[in-house]
Amino acid sequence: MISIRKRGKVYQYCFEAGKVNGKRKQITKSGFKTKNEAYIAGQKAYEEFINGITNVECNMLYEDYLDYWIKEYFKNIKKQYRSHLY
Repeated sequence: MISIRKRGKVYQYCFEAGKVNGKRKQITKSGFKTKNEAYIAGQKAYEEFINGITNVECNMLYEDYLDYWIKEYFKNIKKQYRSHLY
């Protein structure tokens, strides 16, 4: 999810890139004249990040990724599986 905020006279986009060593890693860029410009640039940057087209490195540890995956995906799979058993 992309968040937009005003910093002084310009706007900035920000989105979550994961956790590195237990700390949140965010990608931000500032300097947009309007909120809409920041949103459009943020959407493009987020899509590039998700699709792996960006130069931004996220040195997420495998352990951190597994924790994230279990919290986000495994619990949903587990609930769906349980519903099929009963």
